[in-house]
Amino acid sequence: MDYTYLFLGCLFAIVGHSIAWFGGNSQFLWDSWKANPLYSVILFGIPSNVLFWLASKFLYGETQSIWQIRWIMFAASFPAMYVLSKVFFNETFFTHRNILTLLLAISIIYVQFHFKGE
Repeated sequence: MDYTYLFLGCLFAIVGHSIAWFGGNSQFLWDSWKANPLYSVILFGIPSNVLFWLASKFLYGETQSIWQIRWIMFAASFPAMYVLSKVFFNETFFTHRNILTLLLAISIIYVQFHFKGE
């Protein structure tokens, strides 16, 4: 199995989720964004969706399964959420619930990579 496309797909998904995170949460970070949701949708929505499209392309090329793409993209959202929430809101992810959720996300990626043909 060539992990290059899986790696690129996951990378694009994480970056896409990071950009999308700003699209939804910029209203809480900067007052000027509260009254301008359209700016957020245009500025963050287009690049994040291009990255999601590329992630899907690479992941499907390697897995040949829409469902595998769904679970990998879901799991890829967790690292972006954890890091950006800590940096910008000082919210810790070191709670029992969050740690177990992160382990679940890692488990999902592991299962999708190692049980490819099933």
